Amino acid sequence: MYYFILEAYTPTASFRLPETHTFQQTLPLPPLTALLGLAGAAMGLSFDAAMTLREEGLACGVWGKHSGETNDLWKFQKIKSGEVISAVLTREILYDLKLFIIYASKNERKINELRQAFLSPVYALTAGTSDDLLKLRLVGSIKKAEPVPQRNYEYTILPGDHSENFESSIKLDDLPLNRPVRAPRVFLLPVSFTFNGDERRVKSRGHFTFIDTPVTLKKPVPGIASEERILPIL
Repeated sequence: MYYFILEAYTPTASFRLPETHTFQQTLPLPPLTALLGLAGAAMGLSFDAAMTLREEGLACGVWGKHSGETNDLWKFQKIKSGEVISAVLTREILYDLKLFIIYASKNERKINELRQAFLSPVYALTAGTSDDLLKLRLVGSIKKAEPVPQRNYEYTILPGDHSENFESSIKLDDLPLNRPVRAPRVFLLPVSFTFNGDERRVKSRGHFTFIDTPVTLKKPVPGIASEERILPIL
């Protein structure tokens, strides 16, 4: 399998949990659809075309840490009883987010094309909304490796529901006093869509486990080790 890793940074990010409305909770890391959308933006693809990248064998994963969370009020307009009125929603925001994103494929030519696209993106790269511009600090070189079973994970996303497949590896002496400690959280998220013109509907969903503080898995999950980080493949 051929892969490369992006090192990215954004001062703010928001990956809205699907089907939330007046309080738009954010996921702690960009989900699979956001990672595919990011690749599509770099290549100049529409969202529906970007989603086909997965069907063509593109795999991805992410490792990331942020400095905290806050809420922001957004004013918007909606139609109620045939009348356009103003309303306000609360959006949850991550700030000072550092990401390491992996893209991998068995096709060396396609992974090289994607890497070249990130060196000169067609569209602006964002971390959620159009206001959250994403800065690429490094586009890594292409390497070759196969994912191998790994047990120790932190600050990442695992495919599937691992709510009963972990033991905490937290070292409390190493944690800052103001840092929240969260157990792994499982979300049921879209993985594919059907498209009809500008309309899109969820075709299928999958479980994903978002890991914050360090855990040791009882049953290992395949991942690729890069420097001091282990990135599972979604």
